[in-house]
Amino acid sequence: MDPWRTDRELDERGVTSVQFLLSAGLGLILFLALANLVVVQYGRGAVRSALEQGARSGALSGSSSECLQRVEDVLDQLLGGRMSRSVQMECVEESGVMRATATGVFDGWTLASPDFPFELTSEAVAEVGDP
Repeated sequence: MDPWRTDRELDERGVTSVQFLLSAGLGLILFLALANLVVVQYGRGAVRSALEQGARSGALSGSSSECLQRVEDVLDQLLGGRMSRSVQMECVEESGVMRATATGVFDGWTLASPDFPFELTSEAVAEVGDP
């Protein structure tokens, strides 16, 4: 056995492990950022759905408190937890139009992903039919 060849092979051992750890770490960070983006999009959809249902309910009843209660109920069912606590909601009735608005910030999970602020609005008009 050639002693020079054995020494060279020993010097290169472990290099693959370092490369694997670096690429696996980067892959994990990218996976977490992508998963965070998916959760944020789900959260925005849940808030949008709550606003739409609240605006419809408030437009039918003519009450902004009914609208706000419906928004809170739907948001608790769909989102709940820490994400829903960061959402501020408001319902306002102006000249026959019920407007439900929500603002908030969904936190990023990693240092590489930013926080996700949003402001969403939904409107509904109560149509009065013939008696």
